[in-house]
Amino acid sequence: MSVIAILALPVVFAASAAAAPVPSKEACSTTTEKATYACMEVDSRKVPSGDMVTFTGQLSAEAMRQLKVWTKGDNIVCLNRYKPQPEADGSWPWTTLEGACTTVRKNGGFTIEAELGRKGLFYYGLEMGPCQGNAGLCGNADPGLLGVGGNKKDRVIALRTT
Repeated sequence: MSVIAILALPVVFAASAAAAPVPSKEACSTTTEKATYACMEVDSRKVPSGDMVTFTGQLSAEAMRQLKVWTKGDNIVCLNRYKPQPEADGSWPWTTLEGACTTVRKNGGFTIEAELGRKGLFYYGLEMGPCQGNAGLCGNADPGLLGVGGNKKDRVIALRTT
């Protein structure tokens, strides 16, 4: 299997929504073999606008290998934000929160502290940081690690900013 196919594989699962997502403080994505790929949790379900919120998580060894290729060893991950409802066509487009990125520790753990100013209920996911790989990889693969659909127990991280 090529590197591009491996990188795209977990994202296909993270982006395909078979069931409505279940709002939660924690969520884990899986590979096609149902092995855990990435997990993340948030320290609160509701936070005042402008206050800090902490997201913590863990990447599997497989996710760490893919991240290393994608970022050429920088091992940066970033939060992304989804509206709590899909588009009319069923897709879940996201916004990358470039100010909410961090380097993943050697053991696969990470902590992202973010100040979220946009009010409302949103779902949050995790993606690999800026692509440093080759043009084929960066142009043909998806950076997602944890998305909206296809997660264990259909859970998705939900946070309301007031």
